Amino acid sequence: MPRMSGTGAPAAPRARVEIIDYYRLAAALAVMAFHYLYNGIKNGKIGSISHEPVAAIAQYGYLGVNLFFMISGYVITTSVAGKTARQFAVGRALRLYPAFWVALPITAVFALLLGGERMGVTVEQFLANLTMIPTVLGQPFVDGVYWTLLYELQFYVAVFLLILFGQGHRVAALMPAWAIGMLYLTVAAPGLTGSAPLLGNYFIWFAAGAIIASIAESGWSAYRVLGLLATYIPISSLELTLTTVLKTGIFLMVVATVVPQVRNLRLPGSKTAGALTYPVYLLHAHIGYMLLDRFATESNKWLVYGAVAGFVPRPRLRAARDRRTSSGLATLLGLGVRLDPGPRCRSDAVLCGSCPRLRASARTSPRSVRTGRARRTRRGIRPQRVIVYSSTSTMGTATIRHPQVIAVLRS
Repeated sequence: MPRMSGTGAPAAPRARVEIIDYYRLAAALAVMAFHYLYNGIKNGKIGSISHEPVAAIAQYGYLGVNLFFMISGYVITTSVAGKTARQFAVGRALRLYPAFWVALPITAVFALLLGGERMGVTVEQFLANLTMIPTVLGQPFVDGVYWTLLYELQFYVAVFLLILFGQGHRVAALMPAWAIGMLYLTVAAPGLTGSAPLLGNYFIWFAAGAIIASIAESGWSAYRVLGLLATYIPISSLELTLTTVLKTGIFLMVVATVVPQVRNLRLPGSKTAGALTYPVYLLHAHIGYMLLDRFATESNKWLVYGAVAGFVPRPRLRAARDRRTSSGLATLLGLGVRLDPGPRCRSDAVLCGSCPRLRASARTSPRSVRTGRARRTRRGIRPQRVIVYSSTSTMGTATIRHPQVIAVLRS
C-alpha cells in the first residue's frame, strides 16, 4: 500500500536524492579508469601500451561496481512503492533493456571491425546477449561489463516474487533479515555464499543500500542497525587493508544520505548524470579497449585516452534518448509514470501541455499531453485518463494507475 498523508490521500512521492546520481557518475568513471588504465592492459586487450604509475590507483576502480550495487538496493523501495508485480517487472525491464539493446549492436559493430579473434563476436553470441543472460544459453558476453547485469536481474526477480506474493510492502522490512541471514551463511558456510544466488557475495551490497534507504525514510531502529552491521562485517572482512578502507569509504558515502542536509542537496546536472551513467557503463569497456589497442602508442597514449573518453559519450547520448522513448512507452502502457505538475497546482488542477514541469517529467513534447482533470473523492484523488498523440496520428490512451502519480495535486 502507498504511504498515506494525514488527510487520507496518498503521501507525496519521496524526493529524488540527487547526490545518488553523482555517486552513479563517480562509480562509472571509476570503472572506466580501472578498465582503461589498468585492467585492459593487464589482460592483454590493450596490447599497444604499458601501465602508467596512475595504474596503482586505477586498479581499485573496480569498486565502482560495488557502489552501483549499493545504489540499486538504495532505490528499490521507491521502485516498488504502490506497484503491482507487472508494473514493477515492466518498469525494471524498460529501465534495463532499451539502453542495453542500443549499446549491444554498437559494441558488436566495433567488434566486427576492430575486435579480431580476441574480442570478435559471432551471430550466436550476439543473439544470446540480447536476452542479457547469454551464459545461461552457453554463450560468452559480448562485453565483459555485462556480468553485473546478472546480479541486477537476480535481485529484481527476488523483489518481483515478493510483490507477486503480496509482500511488496514488506520489501524494506525484510532487508535486514536478509542481511543477517547472509552474514550467518558467510560464517557458517562460506562456500555456499559464492555459488548460490542471493545468499551473499555482491548481494550484501544490495542489502546494505536498501537498509540505508529504509533508515533515511523511516529512521533508526535496533533491527535496522543490526542489519546494517550484518552487511558491513562481510564487506570489511574485519581486516585493516587499503581495500577495506576504500570499501568503508563507499559504505559511508551512502550512509551519509541519512542526514537530511545531504539527502536534500540540490545539485546541478544530477538528473543528466544519472540518466547517462548506465549507457556509458555499457559502452565504454570493449569499445575503449579496441580503440586504444588500435591507435594508442607510448608516445601518444594520453592524447588517445582523451579522444576515446570524448568519443564514448556520443553513442551514450543516443542511448539516453532511447530511455526517454521507453518512458513514453511506459505512459502508453499505463505503467505509472510519475507526472509532476509542480507545487502550485491545486487538487482540481488541470493536467495539460502548458505546464513545463509536466512535460519534463512525462518526457513528452507539448503536443503529447491533452487536457485531463483530477477529482478529489472521499478515498483520495481519482486517477484520470490522458490521451497521448503524436504530431500526425493518435497513438493510444494511457490510464495513470499509480496512486502516487496524482498525489502531488494536493491542496
